[in-house]
Amino acid sequence: MADADLPARVTRVRGALAAAGVNLEELGAAPEPAWFTHLRNGHRLPLGPAELKETADHLPGIAVEAVLSGEACTRLLSHIEVLTTLRELKNGGLDFRFCHGGLPEDAARVRSLADYVRDQVAAAANGDDDAAASPGNAA
Repeated sequence: MADADLPARVTRVRGALAAAGVNLEELGAAPEPAWFTHLRNGHRLPLGPAELKETADHLPGIAVEAVLSGEACTRLLSHIEVLTTLRELKNGGLDFRFCHGGLPEDAARVRSLADYVRDQVAAAANGDDDAAASPGNAA
């Protein structure tokens, strides 16, 4: 069942992807499904195979399940933010790799790790071996 918040969740995901540099139109994204208007007017609609396909076509590469609930959408948006942060850090010279392909849960944790690494590099460059090795400097 599609609720009235589905179009807003889809819009937030599309916005986050655009902010991350993803061009959905280049990926062949279909226009917004016409039945989203009914949802915006407060109606709930059953999601059959056709509606699921139209939603998937509007969000190429994103599992439709990720926008069907607020909780799932929040997890997806957080994941997109983490990936965006990692790309920004890589562009700035920090290329993080995580074991077994896992990612931190939120971008704040990634930024905190980046700050820690920068502090350690700066301490080492200044010859402050004690500060760089001190466990009190851990993030």
